[in-house]
Order: sequence, then structure tokens, then C-alpha cells
Amino acid sequence: MMSRLMAMMAIALSASGCATGVDPTTYTGSVKPVAPALIADVAPEYAAAYLPRVAGGIEAVRQSSKPEQVFQTILYPNPGYEAGENSLSVSIAPPSSGKSYYQAPTRNEIIREMRTALPGVAMAIAAAPGENLQGPFGYATGRASSGGSCIFAWQIAEDVSRADQVGFGKLARKRYAAKIRLRYCHPTLSEAALVSLMSGLKVRDVSAATIEMLRFAEGSGVPARAAYARPAVYEAPVSRKVKTVRRSVSKPVVAAVESPVRSAPKVLKPSELQGSTIAQADTSVTVAKARSNGKIQRTSLPVPLPGDL
Repeated sequence: MMSRLMAMMAIALSASGCATGVDPTTYTGSVKPVAPALIADVAPEYAAAYLPRVAGGIEAVRQSSKPEQVFQTILYPNPGYEAGENSLSVSIAPPSSGKSYYQAPTRNEIIREMRTALPGVAMAIAAAPGENLQGPFGYATGRASSGGSCIFAWQIAEDVSRADQVGFGKLARKRYAAKIRLRYCHPTLSEAALVSLMSGLKVRDVSAATIEMLRFAEGSGVPARAAYARPAVYEAPVSRKVKTVRRSVSKPVVAAVESPVRSAPKVLKPSELQGSTIAQADTSVTVAKARSNGKIQRTSLPVPLPGDL
């Protein structure tokens, strides 16, 4: 009986020892955390795509990135102050990253995106696609509640890789595709003008070095948009009374130029010689002459001047 009790205690202890063993799944280090990509401000010079000048200057570029992938939201001015932002979204990655980089979106997907980007705006999808340097694109246009026109365009550029590589570099290059969305509203531009924005779109040529450059550029931009900056206080110009000072016109005075050599005789200029001639012509020089009777007789004799010599 005692031996059976001891055997049962040994089994219980061994079972409890197994239960208190090290379980690797209980360690947090075995779970790989997946953090969301951080959005950083990038200088406008690093924008992955550009619209024509009629769209206005780039106000800000928001970027997030992962290895071999860059996503940018490029913001343009919104002069109509319609709800939302005028933005050009560009996502660049290898085509193998997902079917959205090589397969066109469905009609239902586009409708859901338009409702999110342009709530309350009745949009009509164009039957014929447009075309730009990257290939064909689809678009829809509509009238906003404020009276302006809006466009929502989408495009998949299957190959935006650099085309200047030759030889083995061209064969070994890595392909990159671009997924593009445009949301733009304007109070005065016509629908045809809005479509021309997408027609003039240009995407930067991309290589592996370009991706690394864009990722390295995160944080190089301004911290805030110019539109959100503190407005400058307008100061009215202060009118000042300007006093009119009348100056009497006097004859020019010839300044005496000091000779660089001390105790040097002054050399008269021709104009000064003429003035001295006139002055000396009115004066006479008295010469003393002794008479025979011992008295001195004073007479005035003309003295030749430099002009008379």
C-alpha cells in the first residue's frame, strides 16, 4: 500500500514538472510586431509624379515607404475650398507586390473610391479612356455643390523603370509599376481642362537607387503646408509728409586741392591764369626812380603777365 502511494506521488510530481516547463509560445519575443508605416513630409523636389503647371505648385508631399515600395500623396492648391484636398496619389512597387499594380480596378472599386474622395458629388465615368505618357487612364467628372468641376482619375503604369539602361544592366534591371489616383476640383476650370491635367501627368523614372533616395529623403520637407501657416498681418502703409527744401543756387566753388608735397609752389590752371590776368590788369605796380636832384620819383609801369609773354 505504501509503495503504491509513493508511485502515485511520483507520477503527480512528474506531471506537474511538465506543466511548469518552458513554453516558447509564451514569450513576446516570438511574436513579430507589425507596426504601421509612418507618414513623413518630403520636399516637393522628391515628388514621384507631377501635374502640369495649370494645376498650381506642389504644396506638400506626404510619404510612407517599405523596402522596395514608396507611397506618396502629393497635395495641390484648392482654390475652391471644396471639401477634401486636391491630391495626386502615387504608389510605386514591383508588379509582384500585388494585383493592383498590374490589373485594372473594377467599376465597383472605383465607385467606392470616388464616394470616399468626393462625397456628395455626382460623378459620371467617361466611356472612352484618356492617354498620357504612361499609357491609358480612366476618369470620371462631375459638378460640385459649389458650382465647380471635379475629376477623379485612375491609372496603372505597368513599367516606370528607367529606360536609359543598356546591355546587361537593361536585362538585370528591376521592374517597377505605379498605381495612380487623382482627385482634383476647381471653381473655374472646365471638365476638358481637368482631363488635361491627367493627360499631362508625368511619373519619375524609377530604379532601385531611386527608391532608396526617396526613402532616405523622408523628413527632408517642411513640417507643414504653406496653406496652414500663420497668416501674415497686413499693415497699412504709413503716409509721411515730405518737406520740400528749396536750395539757393550759388556759384560753384573750386575746392583747393592740397598738394601731396609740402611747401610746394601752387601751379595755376589756365582758368585761374585768366582770372589772375583780369585781376592784375586793373592794378599797377609802382617803381621808384631816383632823380638827379636826389628826390625819388614813383611811377607806375605795366608788368608783363604770363599771357602777354
